Amino acid sequence: TSPWDPAHIRAQLAWRMEEAIGPDALVVDDTGFLKDGTASACVSRQYTGTAGKVTNCQVGVSLHLASDHASAAVNWRLFLPQTW
Repeated sequence: TSPWDPAHIRAQLAWRMEEAIGPDALVVDDTGFLKDGTASACVSRQYTGTAGKVTNCQVGVSLHLASDHASAAVNWRLFLPQTW
């Protein structure tokens, strides 16, 4: 419900981190956030490596710029399961 679009801020972050890190690779990663209920957005019974099984969770997907010396997340969002 933010009144502003985060795309511009994330693009600026990516440009600044590209200059600072000098990335050799783009890394796409997912992380599970275990949940007890279903009230949070995108919560579903799905596999997460965080628990090592199918469980009630949210899954966040992120894009990182990476080099041998540093990395930075420059974009991220919740995975939208088909049940939603």
